Amino acid sequence: MENSNTAVESNADLEQLATQGLGVIAKYAFQNPYSINGPFGTMDLALTDGGSGTESASGEININTLFGLGSSTLLRFTGEAKFNGSTGYTQIDTVGEGYITVRPNPPRYIKAGISITLAPGLEKGTLSVEGFFNNFEIKATSITHTK
Repeated sequence: MENSNTAVESNADLEQLATQGLGVIAKYAFQNPYSINGPFGTMDLALTDGGSGTESASGEININTLFGLGSSTLLRFTGEAKFNGSTGYTQIDTVGEGYITVRPNPPRYIKAGISITLAPGLEKGTLSVEGFFNNFEIKATSITHTK
């Protein structure tokens, strides 16, 4: 029997895992403007240029609340980002899947619709997560353009 690698052993091995270059990697923050109890959290987003006004979007959203003993939610998503060349806005409508922990209960599976609208420049926009909140303002805490 041949001995085969079971783990990457170099940066060159890691580079081979990437199948497409990223266009933007960004982190956003959001909070409920009406209550310190939340929801509040962060969103990580990666956009890959697919050409012709369409991009691939992937990321995760972390949502926290302070109600009762507090809760935490993690939703991961992939989808299509549609760039409008006339307005400069980018729209992402997708479904996130992950888990929610409402303390003191154990984590449970959750699935929720996600709508993200990014203004030109990607510095700010709005985020809606089904069952949690609608049109919360998001602001970039970091943006890296990789191309």
